[in-house]
Amino acid sequence: MRTIADPTGVVWTVFEVKKLRGSDDQWTYLPEQFGNGWLCFESDVSKRRLTPVPPRWFDYSDRELVRLLHDAQPVTRPRAQIEEGSRAD
Repeated sequence: MRTIADPTGVVWTVFEVKKLRGSDDQWTYLPEQFGNGWLCFESDVSKRRLTPVPPRWFDYSDRELVRLLHDAQPVTRPRAQIEEGSRAD
């Protein structure tokens, strides 16, 4: 796990996500390109995924990781649906 700051001062945690052996259905909701894992960039304001994971990414300089951050795909999360009956009035 690494921590970097982008040029705007946003701090990102960078870590590799790997698929566990024998868990073929673990990521069925993800696009096929993420099936073998990804490099995750996570901050308080955003999350991004990069695939394929560059070899020896942990040895990259902060500047090199910031370049990879810009190539990573933003993660969009669907907003939770509030059911009509679950609201307290």
